[in-house]
Amino acid sequence: MSPYNRLRILLLLPLLLLCLFAPLLRAQATDNASTEVPDAEALPSLGDAKVLRILVMGCDAAERLTDSIFILALQVESGEVGVVQIPRDTYARYTERDYKKINGAWSQLGPSTIRGFYASALGVALDGFVVLNLSDLRGMVDAVGGVDVEIPMDMDYSDPAQKLEIHLKAGQVHLDGKGAEQFVRYRSGYANADLGRLDAQKLFMEAFAKRVQSLRPSQVWRMLAASLTALQTDLSLPAIFRTVSAFDTSSAESIRFVTLPGQALQGNSGAWYYSLNREGALRVCEEYLFAKGLAESGRFDPEGIFDRKDHPRFHQIYLAPEEELPLE
Repeated sequence: MSPYNRLRILLLLPLLLLCLFAPLLRAQATDNASTEVPDAEALPSLGDAKVLRILVMGCDAAERLTDSIFILALQVESGEVGVVQIPRDTYARYTERDYKKINGAWSQLGPSTIRGFYASALGVALDGFVVLNLSDLRGMVDAVGGVDVEIPMDMDYSDPAQKLEIHLKAGQVHLDGKGAEQFVRYRSGYANADLGRLDAQKLFMEAFAKRVQSLRPSQVWRMLAASLTALQTDLSLPAIFRTVSAFDTSSAESIRFVTLPGQALQGNSGAWYYSLNREGALRVCEEYLFAKGLAESGRFDPEGIFDRKDHPRFHQIYLAPEEELPLE
């Protein structure tokens, strides 16, 4: 592989991650954890030892909520890449407070504990976490000359409080940085709201990955400069080098996307949650996070943090056979 192609692959990880996140700004998290979770380093790997798994979060600046949550898994030898999306409204018992949507875990648990929380809940070892800053998204997209995206419908939305204006037409569109930000932030017109936005993020990620593969050297360096300030991470240098090596055999076509199975429903307060389905989530983690033997190990959600036993509807969705989703 030429030095240029190796550099392009080196950039692929932050580029793919940064292109995803819509209402994201870096959160200044605190370490006021209200629950203790196991050390992520103490959790042994499952399946192929040559798997890298990275927790990716994008934060809302005002409320410090992780509105986008992903686990990125790289199979080193084969070059396969799995991206598992965790809906931000997922019910999770990480705190004794009333607010138990998983997008509040980052602000509650903080950088010293967040990786251990997700590793323990999902039953897989994580090599590190990345927090992303949306403020660089426009510059990064403009640095590569924009991206071509098939917009599924007209998108019109106005929110003066957020200084947010979205006006995009359906069809094949070449998006500059401003348009890209609008596309990944839009959610009000989708029938399934946040889940619809996750699908749009997948489309954008695929389009951006293809664009990255065609970059000229000058664009690569501009892209590198734009991405360096956007990442907050606890990844060690060895882990970063392993990630670079893993992408040596990867391509845009080898990346697969999936959302953890479950179902949206309302809690007692009227707030909407997303209840994970245990059987479906186990299947996805084994297949997309390359965690062979996870079901037999009993390490997925051992404390039942995704199960709300005091609410029959949540409990029913959590325990139902995946094939029966969505429940009536």
